[in-house]
Amino acid sequence: MQLGVVDLDDDHPRPEAGVVYDVVSASSQRVGRIPVPESSYRRLHLDLYEFYVDDLPDFLSKKNEGLLKIQASTKNPQDLGGSMTDAAFVSEFKAKDGSYAPSFLYRGVFRNVVIQGWVTLSFELYELDSDASEYYGKIKGVIDNVPEIKNLDILKGLPYLNLATQLFDGIITTFGRNADDHLWGELPILEIQPTPGGAFLRTGIYLLAEKTASNGKLIELGDLQYKDGRIQRKKGKRLPNHLLFGMSLVEHRGEST
Repeated sequence: MQLGVVDLDDDHPRPEAGVVYDVVSASSQRVGRIPVPESSYRRLHLDLYEFYVDDLPDFLSKKNEGLLKIQASTKNPQDLGGSMTDAAFVSEFKAKDGSYAPSFLYRGVFRNVVIQGWVTLSFELYELDSDASEYYGKIKGVIDNVPEIKNLDILKGLPYLNLATQLFDGIITTFGRNADDHLWGELPILEIQPTPGGAFLRTGIYLLAEKTASNGKLIELGDLQYKDGRIQRKKGKRLPNHLLFGMSLVEHRGEST
């Protein structure tokens, strides 16, 4: 896996329609020059933009079904000196090889994740052996009908989607039976001031991509570009499995411990 950032113009921190942008490593000093809030504590927002399926081990079927789980650790804004709490997001998807999974466009994942100088993000991707959508849909329907669970917000002091982790683990236990069902298990740490070669935590558009496509070709971040909300190749058409997401850092006020 590799982690990159869309290299936007310094004077235009948001992408413009029709403009092609390069993708650079998250450890590049180009990313490090992006300004950050000066406060001791910051709030992180994370949105999903696109999840592209080049090829997953779907055995006899050309239809992939899986679960994507994203997890972060957050401070309790009412007790900044206390321990960290896990925040988790889970989404079920179905997608054919060589297509974008539906329901990921501009999908809000985290709001108000309180951090200091770093965050660890967990990305887990599972391919399911059998149809779990009905099972998932029923449980999610129950969750969606409880406003206190559906509209969780860390700043309101509510437990943030620990239920999502339990739901995810239950479905994997039931439907993910093979060792190769666990496709991604990445735990990148992003820091305001990383060690040399480490990944920067900044406001920007991030790309988590596999290093090879289904044809076995190695694809480096320098081979990729961003245009109008999607990743494309500079040369060639085949893209690797990848997740495009955005993060925003804002100042967190009320820093008493």
